[in-house]
Amino acid sequence: MITDQITEERRLPRRVERGQPNSATVRSGLTDLEQQARTLIRQRPVVAVLAAVGIGYLVARLVSRAVR
Repeated sequence: MITDQITEERRLPRRVERGQPNSATVRSGLTDLEQQARTLIRQRPVVAVLAAVGIGYLVARLVSRAVR
């Protein structure tokens, strides 16, 4: 019973049914993501910088392999 409650809480709400999402839904999702990013940067700036460096490194590796 407890596991059922946990799985229900973890499920993400469906914002858009099948098809193209409307611009308001996309804008709302991006605004939420931006707020989460700003909160992370304020709370843990070192972790945010290290994450950005790591992502940049991975993207550079992928691009350099694609160019070869």
